[in-house]
Amino acid sequence: MENNKLRTMDQVILYDLIRTARGEINCDTYIQGGTIINVYSGEYIKANIAIKGMHIAYVGDSDAMVGAKTKTIQADDFYLCPGYIEPHAHPFQTYNPVTLVEKVMTLGTTTLICDNLFFFMSMKVEDLLELWKELFKLPVKLLWSVRLDPQTQSEKRAALFAPDQIKALLNTPLARQVGELTDWPSLIAGKEQMLENILLALRLGKRIEGHAPGASLQTLNALAAGGVSDCHESITGEEALNRLRLGMYATLRHSSLRPDLPTLLKELINLNIDLRRCMITTDGVTPPSMKNGFTDYILRLAIESGVPAIEAYRMATITPATYYGLDHELGGIAPCRLADILFLEQPSNPTPVKVMAEGQIVAENNRPLVNLPEPSWPRYGILAMNSLTPAMKPEYMVPLATDSKYPVISLVNPVITRRRDCKLPAQNGFIDISQEKGLIYATLLNKDGNWACNGILQGFADNLAGMACSNTITGDIIVLGRQPLEMLHAVKRMFEIGGGVVLTENNSVIYELPLPLSGIMSSRPVDELIVQCSKLYELLAERGHPHYDLLYTILFLSATHLPELRLSPGGILSVKDRKIIIPVRQI
Repeated sequence: MENNKLRTMDQVILYDLIRTARGEINCDTYIQGGTIINVYSGEYIKANIAIKGMHIAYVGDSDAMVGAKTKTIQADDFYLCPGYIEPHAHPFQTYNPVTLVEKVMTLGTTTLICDNLFFFMSMKVEDLLELWKELFKLPVKLLWSVRLDPQTQSEKRAALFAPDQIKALLNTPLARQVGELTDWPSLIAGKEQMLENILLALRLGKRIEGHAPGASLQTLNALAAGGVSDCHESITGEEALNRLRLGMYATLRHSSLRPDLPTLLKELINLNIDLRRCMITTDGVTPPSMKNGFTDYILRLAIESGVPAIEAYRMATITPATYYGLDHELGGIAPCRLADILFLEQPSNPTPVKVMAEGQIVAENNRPLVNLPEPSWPRYGILAMNSLTPAMKPEYMVPLATDSKYPVISLVNPVITRRRDCKLPAQNGFIDISQEKGLIYATLLNKDGNWACNGILQGFADNLAGMACSNTITGDIIVLGRQPLEMLHAVKRMFEIGGGVVLTENNSVIYELPLPLSGIMSSRPVDELIVQCSKLYELLAERGHPHYDLLYTILFLSATHLPELRLSPGGILSVKDRKIIIPVRQI
C-alpha cells in the first residue's frame, strides 16, 4: 500500500483512467442523466459519470467511452452526491465495525474515521495492524484515529501508549490522526510521552484531534500551539467560533449523548460565520438513536436548521476529505476519485435511494446488496468472556462502613457527576442503603475477581435491584443496584453469557443483552440491537432512570477524563486533583 493512497493506483490503472476519459477504451459503468451536487463549485450540474474499476474517469456529456459491455445506470430522476464521510466514529457501541458498516452504508456513509481505543487495549500492535488491513477490504473505508491515552487514570495502562507503539500505528495510511486527546492536560503540562507522540504525528503529517469540553480561550490557544487541529467538543456556537478563530476545524456533533447540532448551527448562522472549516459527526451514537439514521439524519437536521443544502453536504464530504488529506481520492464526484456516489431523490432528503461504493452498488432502498464478512475475531483475541464467575460474595458489592461522611457519586446528567458527602448508616461493617431513597450501590469489579472499587451512586435508578454490564471504559465490570444478592446474580449470569448486560429482579433474569465479543460488541445486525437496547432503556426508565443515554452513562462511570468523581482501578477518584479518595478492596 502506497504511503499516500488508500486504494492501489499503478501505471496501468492510471493510464486506463486517462484513456477512458479520452474515449479510447470503454468504461465499466456509465451513470447517465443525473444532477451532480458539485461540492467543489457549489453548483447543481447535469452530467454523466464514467467509472473504470473503483474510480471515476470522466464527468461530462460525452458517451464516447460507452461500449457493449458497459453497464448503464439511468439517473435522470436523481441528484448524485459524494459518499458521506463520518470523521469521528466509535465502532464498538454494542455493534462492531462490520455490523456498523453494514447499517450505515445503506444510509450513505462510505468512509469512517474510527477510534482505535478498544482494539489497541485488546491486542498487540502487529495484530491490530492486521485487523485494520482485513477491515479495509470492505467496500466502505474504515480509517483510524490513534489514541494517546487510555481514558482512565492508570500509570500501567498509560505506559502502553509509548512512542514506539504509536509510531508503528501511524506509519500506515490507514491511520489519519492521533486523538481524541482526552488527556490534553498532559500536553499542556509538557509530559514527555505526550509531547513525543504529538511530534511523531506532526512529523508524519497526521492530524491531532482535541477533546476539550468547556475549554477557555486560553486553554484552546495552548492546545492549538501544541498542534491540535480540530475539536468536536463545542457545546455552544461561541465555543465553536473560538476554535475556528484559532485555526482549528470545528466538528459539530449530534450524538446520542450530545444532540447539539441544531443549536450550534443556528447560533453560527446568526453570527454569520463561514462554515467551510466545519464538519459534522454522530460521535459514536448508541443503537436506540440510530433508528433516526446516521450521517443522513444529521445532514437533514443541518438543512432544517437553515444551512443551504450544498453547504451541509460539504460538511459531510469534501471538508472532512480535505481535513484528512484525502480530497485527491474522496469527498467529491470528479475524475480520479473513488466512485463513492449516492443517488438522492432531492437535495432536501439526504437519505439515499441507492449507494455506490468504489464503483459497486452496495445498497438500495435501505437494504445492503453485498455480504460483508466479519473477521475471525478469536484470531485477534476478541473472545467471549470466561464463563467461570470469579469467587465472589454479596458483600463484595457493598462499600465498607466508615465513621466519616461518604463521597456519594451524584449523576447530574447522563455522564457528569458531582461529589456529595453524606453520613450513611451501616450494618455489620458495611454501608446500608436499604432505607435511603435515591441511592444504589455501584461497584467496578475486576473481571478476574481480584479487586472491587465500591461506591454509592445517586440519580441513576432508584428501584434497580441488580444490574451487571461488561461494556465499560476500563474493561472491568460495572455492577449496580440496591440489593447485593441481585447484583451478584446479575454478575454470574453476565459471565455465563460471555459478557453483556443483565438485569435481575426477584431472583430472576428480566433482561439480557449478550455481547460475546470481549464483553462490548455483538455480531447481531444493528437493527436488532436498536430493538434490544431500546428495551433496556425502557426497563431502566420504569425503575427510575431519568437520563437519556443509558449505555454512555454506564460506559463513562469509569472514565476519568470527566468530572467529578469516578470509579477506577485504583479506587474512587477525584478527577480534578487526580486523588484516590477511597482505594479499591483487594478480594
